[in-house]
Order: sequence, then C-alpha cells, then structure tokens
Amino acid sequence: MRFTLILTAFAVALPSGVALARVQSLVPQQSLRGLKIGMLASQVRAVAGNPTSNRTTNHPIMGKTRVMKFGRVEVTFRGTGKAAAVVNLSTTSRNERTSGGIGVGSSERALAAKLTGERCITELGYRHCYLGKWKSGSVVTDFSISKSGRVTRITLGLVID
Repeated sequence: MRFTLILTAFAVALPSGVALARVQSLVPQQSLRGLKIGMLASQVRAVAGNPTSNRTTNHPIMGKTRVMKFGRVEVTFRGTGKAAAVVNLSTTSRNERTSGGIGVGSSERALAAKLTGERCITELGYRHCYLGKWKSGSVVTDFSISKSGRVTRITLGLVID
C-alpha cells in the first residue's frame, strides 16, 4: 500500500512541462525497431520475438523469399534458408518514429524539416521521399507519401539491381 502511494505521489509531483522521452525506433539508413538489413532470421527473432506470420513467397527478381510479419512491421529475407539475410524492412505502424518524431502519419513538410539529405519526387504517380542512392548494394530509406501529403509506409531496403 505504501509503495503504491509513493508512486502516485511521484507521478503527481512531475512538473507539467516535463515531457516523456521519445523512443527512437526508426533510424533512417540503419534500423527499424532494432532490426537491420543483413540480419539472419535467428537474429531477427532474438530482437523481435516470434513473428505474427511467417510465409514463403515468390519474388520476381530474387525468387523464393521468406517474409516475417511482426504486427505492422514486415521483414523480407533474400531466400528461405537459415543463411538468408534481411533485404527489406517495412512498416505502416504509427509507432515507429525517428528521434525527431517522423513516421507514418507525418506530413511531407515535417519530413523535409526534420530529415537531412532527403529527396522527394513523383514517379509514375507514386510520390515518395528517400534517403540513400538507388545503386545496387546500397541501402535506401523510402517514405511513401499519400495524395494528401502524409507518410503512409516507411521502407528500409537493400537495392538489388
């Protein structure tokens, strides 16, 4: 009983201007929720736990791939064996944010204000902003932008070809 009262008193005693620290779960060009390009399935499970779904698909360039889902985070591996490495991380979750607060739901204007080195373009009706170079072997962080100017999906991917 005394422990509960102390915690309650502490919570009430916080100054009104104190903000809770923002958890950075998206590091452009590096990681998404602690997951990184190049990780193996065992490493992904060690960081993210058991996937909500785990399936094999046919990719037009890579052939058979493994796709694991962890809620709204999707992890794609190049191949299906134990040595298959992560080549793509994607999310539609509003919970995954940069240290500056950029994530799904952010405006393109906010994205431009908080990121450095991004380029925003429209290609064949698809609007997106990205970091990195579209060169084989490079990592690109891509922010899909809706017609209303909001981020709808964030992808970290290894450029295959």
